[in-house]
Amino acid sequence: MTEEKDKILDTGETREIEENPYDPERKKPEDIVRLFYIHNVPIIPVISRRGVLIGIMRKDDVIAELSDIERVEKLTIDAFITSLARKMTLDDFLAYGKIKEFTVINIFGEVLGSWPRLRLFSALEERGGTEAIKDDITEQKDQQMLEWIIYLVLEHIPRGLYAVNKKGKTIFYNSHFEEHVEKIFNKALDSDVVEDLLKNPRKNELVTGPSGGEICFFNKDLSLYYEKIPLMSKKKNLGYLIFSLNESEIKPGLKLPGVDIRGMSLAEMIEAFERSVIVELINEMEDTGKVSSRLKISVKSLKSRIVKLGIDIKKR
Repeated sequence: MTEEKDKILDTGETREIEENPYDPERKKPEDIVRLFYIHNVPIIPVISRRGVLIGIMRKDDVIAELSDIERVEKLTIDAFITSLARKMTLDDFLAYGKIKEFTVINIFGEVLGSWPRLRLFSALEERGGTEAIKDDITEQKDQQMLEWIIYLVLEHIPRGLYAVNKKGKTIFYNSHFEEHVEKIFNKALDSDVVEDLLKNPRKNELVTGPSGGEICFFNKDLSLYYEKIPLMSKKKNLGYLIFSLNESEIKPGLKLPGVDIRGMSLAEMIEAFERSVIVELINEMEDTGKVSSRLKISVKSLKSRIVKLGIDIKKR
């Protein structure tokens, strides 16, 4: 686990968690049996978030375990799965030679896709020791708990939140944002539609934020005023958080970051905007060749603009 996760998860010597409701559907042991029949497989590999093989569940073992109803009812889904995800020898694996694809799940019974036969074969050879597997299971439980905590925090922020990665693809959104979009379009939220609307510069007008000193946006199609907050990790920009604003918080007048363009001439406004765009792209791409390609101008023309606008590339 990273230091950041350790710091978040470390709440002292005592940590009491009765249940993890992060998955609202909360799977049951009988749901695992259904997976064997749905995918028509005799075995199901259990893997960690990092793609490490924890063990393999056999259909016969799962069915036999479910016969002890009283015992099974006391088990959480992760305890049920980890107790049955056992080590398999290469000789045992060869008995399933006709199967080309294996459905894989995590310790919470969530299907994570499928593995081809060769990948599972390699994983059996590389499978770590008992202690390493225990550590991996503990990490998954801690990560699931962390996601639950983050989920609860986001749901209790009385604002619409929508996060995207650097490519503009959806990471998550909370129920407030979902309800707003469903009300606007009168149908369920379509992340592809939202992504396109947020990426289109013609759909997002620049407006003055609550404090009057920062740049915010208004998307007419989404009927949404919002602030675009960088998501940073180890000084790297991983994406943006769309933080919705109330119309009453928006102040009149258009602004660029650190530049009040009210009273400027059109030429001065264009120059201020051009400088802001170039600085942001240089910060993001850290390569003038990539920036010039993105702006569809030559490197020579870009460098000329950088000098003209007084941009210090070293300081950015």
